[in-house]
Amino acid sequence: MSYDEYDYAMDMFYERMSEELYPEHKEHAIDEFVQETMVSYYLRNPTIINAPFECYHHANSLMNTSKRCAHIMYTTSIELFLKSVLLKPVLYGMIHNENVAQLIVDSSTGQAGFNRYKKLLSTLCMNAAEIDLNSIVGMNNKPILQEVDEVQSVRNKIVHQGYDPTIDEFGTAKNIATLILGVVVEPVLNNMNLIISGDDEGGFTVAKA
Repeated sequence: MSYDEYDYAMDMFYERMSEELYPEHKEHAIDEFVQETMVSYYLRNPTIINAPFECYHHANSLMNTSKRCAHIMYTTSIELFLKSVLLKPVLYGMIHNENVAQLIVDSSTGQAGFNRYKKLLSTLCMNAAEIDLNSIVGMNNKPILQEVDEVQSVRNKIVHQGYDPTIDEFGTAKNIATLILGVVVEPVLNNMNLIISGDDEGGFTVAKA
């Protein structure tokens, strides 16, 4: 898929957002604003964690049944953890409209993977929990967001070509999903005094620690 004016506009949108939220010489109040808006969003939408968490556990249950299906579910959990759990609350804090925030996240991921979000995700994780995304590598010793893109590419081949992932490709999907949850999402939430908690109906929610 070619890079067009829409892609350029979305890249510039995320570049400006990253600069506005995390300017090089920023006041401490900006960090507090971002964290407060994110915490507020999580507490108003506690089930935001449920879908990606259930996809992750469902993938685990499919490991010995179908590598194809498990790979798809691991990839879905990765995308939801990054898009819905991390990016959407930040977008909502900027534009104050949940539907528009969801529309922007959904419409601008597509074929471009998470490349256009790299700076925003990296600065968000660093400021929210002092997590350096660039230093986190997967089982193939590549930066985690690069491996996310590769996992997505394999998922697309499975869905559109009936491709059967190799053991290494399947292992990479599981590894990256586990890292995104345990090394990125949970520490970001925990640093905001939030935890992933089970609810009375067997689902998962974000709750105060």
